[in-house]
Amino acid sequence: MLRYFACLIFLLASLMVGIVTAPPVAAQESAQQPTTSQEQASPQEPTTPQQPTVEVPVYFTGRAQEIVEQLRVSEQDNLFTQKVRVQRSDTGELVEVSVGSTFQPLNEQQLIEEGRRLVLAEQLLSDGETEVVVADIYRLPTIYFLFFVFLVVVVVVGGWQGLYATFGMILSVVILMQFVVPQILTGANPIGVSLIGALVIGAVTIYVAHGLTLKSHLALMSTVLVLFVVVGISYLAVTASQLVGLGSEEAYFLQFGPSAVVNLQGLLLGGIMLGALGVLDDITVSQVSVVFQLRAAKKNISSGELYRRSLAVGKDHVASLVNTLVLAYAGANMPLFLLFIMNENTPDWVTLNSEVIVEEVVRTLAGSIGLVLAVPVATFIASWVALRKSATEIEKHAQSHGHFH
Repeated sequence: MLRYFACLIFLLASLMVGIVTAPPVAAQESAQQPTTSQEQASPQEPTTPQQPTVEVPVYFTGRAQEIVEQLRVSEQDNLFTQKVRVQRSDTGELVEVSVGSTFQPLNEQQLIEEGRRLVLAEQLLSDGETEVVVADIYRLPTIYFLFFVFLVVVVVVGGWQGLYATFGMILSVVILMQFVVPQILTGANPIGVSLIGALVIGAVTIYVAHGLTLKSHLALMSTVLVLFVVVGISYLAVTASQLVGLGSEEAYFLQFGPSAVVNLQGLLLGGIMLGALGVLDDITVSQVSVVFQLRAAKKNISSGELYRRSLAVGKDHVASLVNTLVLAYAGANMPLFLLFIMNENTPDWVTLNSEVIVEEVVRTLAGSIGLVLAVPVATFIASWVALRKSATEIEKHAQSHGHFH
């Protein structure tokens, strides 16, 4: 039965995809509603002349060859503007661009140095002329280098299993970008889409990294059970505190334009779910492995002793992981903490009550509750299964790191 647990998840996910991705009834009715003859024969109203539009910019890279001019805008705040001569990477042409302005000057960290690679944008203006501006610093080489170092470290330390885990990570990103995000942008329920994505990502990452083994089946089962608990707790907390998902500037901008169909409250819940999943699979796999190792080491161990010893190991794991999760959220929101300290005119309880703060608190606590519950759930399921199989079979599974066998 456990062997087919992943298949059951994929079948359920397939059924839910049809429900989640179905177009709204109102949209179907409006699409099927025929136009009347009066609407078809209505005369065309005179239209006003269209204003000249700015074309979509073309992006390319370039390298700063010379700092032509650098002016200090403010003596007290060390703010500057620059004129830089840049060589285009596509044509080799030298162009002079202005960086910063009186209204939006550069600080010392933003100043461009000679030899720095830049992202340039060329756009056609309404009068027919073109303009080249500096869009950003070209940072992709740094990302490529860090990813290469990460890959080397993972393979050296983790061997083939580390390489499989990296492949699973890449597949997770593909699932997010090719399924979860596009479905949410079409107006599908973010909770359902994120749940499907989380189930598939959990199965992919566990099976790719650890193979189609009994340990993987049990870890995935524990992850799914705890994930549903996290969803329930998060839903109750979000609805009880009337969070609408506008706790960040990015979410605010999603209210306008094509993304206005996105359910921001559901998006918040989906983000909590996916954030918790990233640590849940780690702790469930570890707990199942601990149970199997103890069972293999002591063949006549009792159920109570197996559960207690495994749980003791898991408690140490939980203590470090909860702190890691809290610090991860805190590190990503350091500007928020600075604003909280600087806001002297508002009482602390009012600031703590704001949606920006409450969102992060709910996100952190819901994920932490899931982490804590994952230890006893995974330990109980693994202990129950381990004691119903022979010690020889459990020892074989405990030492198994095979893939797809």
